[in-house]
Amino acid sequence: MTKKKSRIGILGAGISGLSTAYALSQKNIDVTVYEKEAVIGGAIKTAVIDDWLVEEGPNTLMVKSTELWELLDSLELNDKILETNGIAKKRYVVKNNRPLPLPLSVFDFLKTNLLSLNAKFRLLKEPFVSKKKQSDESIASFISRRLGSEPLDYAINPFVSGIYAGDPKKLSVKHTFTSLWEMEQNHGSLLKGLIKRKRRGTSIKRSLISFKEGNQSLPKAMAEVISGSIDTETEITSINKKKSGWKAGGNTKGMPFNHTHDAIISTLPAHSLSTIFNLSIPDELNDLPYAPLSVVALGFKSGQIEHPLDGFGMLIPEVEHRRTLGVLFSSTLFPNRAPENHELLTCFIGGARNPVLASKSQQQLQSIIMDEIGELLDITGDPVFTHHRYWKQTIPQYVVGYDHYLKQIEEIEKKYEGLFLDGNFRGGVSVPDCILSGFETAKKAETFLELLSS
Repeated sequence: MTKKKSRIGILGAGISGLSTAYALSQKNIDVTVYEKEAVIGGAIKTAVIDDWLVEEGPNTLMVKSTELWELLDSLELNDKILETNGIAKKRYVVKNNRPLPLPLSVFDFLKTNLLSLNAKFRLLKEPFVSKKKQSDESIASFISRRLGSEPLDYAINPFVSGIYAGDPKKLSVKHTFTSLWEMEQNHGSLLKGLIKRKRRGTSIKRSLISFKEGNQSLPKAMAEVISGSIDTETEITSINKKKSGWKAGGNTKGMPFNHTHDAIISTLPAHSLSTIFNLSIPDELNDLPYAPLSVVALGFKSGQIEHPLDGFGMLIPEVEHRRTLGVLFSSTLFPNRAPENHELLTCFIGGARNPVLASKSQQQLQSIIMDEIGELLDITGDPVFTHHRYWKQTIPQYVVGYDHYLKQIEEIEKKYEGLFLDGNFRGGVSVPDCILSGFETAKKAETFLELLSS
């Protein structure tokens, strides 16, 4: 099976691949996107079951850049955007078997029970903590050094589990909490850095959003305006460098094919590169760690939950010795996530903290979660709705020394002209990070084509 040569072949129709394809198609560059699954979007998956709307992947998008607001406008998604209401600013953290709200003001901070009096006084020392001269550091080491152990245990640890499903003792502060790392490097203090940032200010709107029909609305809208082809149910099994360009081989809906492109952009997971590319790919990339995660959505009648669902959700620190990582109050965040007079909770379990748990059955996970959050949120009875999604390798872990992986990726691109590697293992794991990284990759590919044609 043959096909007319397109300028660029893109591996993967997740948000990274679609963003790259969108940016290139805006420049009238012919692209072909290959996607193994029948549905586009990668980890962005929305399940609608009866009157329940469940996000199996990312639940929210933090939009805080001009590029992203312009993208949403160009995709005509403005009238489909849902912004979290003010109540979502409130976030609970479990301490001593009680959900306590994170302080949102100086007054809240002074009276909160999340931190002891000694821990609060310890924070006052932060501007006087000397900068550490080293190329990288774990989140746990950085935070405990600058702020103390309690902020690490009851603020940063659960937050890291919520974003990266990761272990702060292993993750790099330089590559995860980059702004904090830069504050210390540039200003010698987090407080001084925050003051400088506040003085600079910004006029760009910041908003935590979703969409009326769920987050899968975003990749669907992108796909509709991409001028090239998106070939779903198409598996790429080999990529070879030829004089005529890059030869992609595989099968689509059971039919074998070989296509040729001037350039290849891969947005596949790092561990899959060596099995597809017939090139010299460092073995270390196969070992780039990913965290497994299970997402369990539980629906209840409103009267079954006594604790007020008046916030974004509830995070559970590792020091509380529970297995559930956290819970989002999904039906509080956005309307039409649950039937009338019902509530939807989205629960997370596994991650780097308890990787083996992620692969347990829905029934086993439901039992574990209900034992834990049932007590914390004062839930009576069984859920009236349950939905489970298991992600075997979902979030790359930006561990200390992650520069080594990034350097190897850069060396591969330098060695093989016309090959570009992107994805959530490079440039950030959030949806907005992946979009902006995709745009940057598109610029590099466009420059390559210009040089090729000159």
